[in-house]
Amino acid sequence: MDTLYGCASSSHEESTTETESTYEELNVDYTTNDDGTYTYKDNIYKYKIEVSGIEGESQVTLIILTNDEKTSFEDVSYSLKKAEASTGIPEFVVLGWY
Repeated sequence: MDTLYGCASSSHEESTTETESTYEELNVDYTTNDDGTYTYKDNIYKYKIEVSGIEGESQVTLIILTNDEKTSFEDVSYSLKKAEASTGIPEFVVLGWY
């Protein structure tokens, strides 16, 4: 499974009526295409989705670009933990999390 993730991040506070959450956005330069797809480094992704799960003791939601709308939080988490470097097209691109 090919993956891509980054290190640079910036923090944005988003307020809700009851709780406050922090959105961490990675410095990923992608383009939203006219047909609703997304392009990152000459690779086209069909979906921009959120996947959620438990990481440690916290609920985490990741925002990713992918061609498989059934990509799960576990798929992404497992792949990031393996941290395998690859020269192929990444299966997903992590844009940020909260």
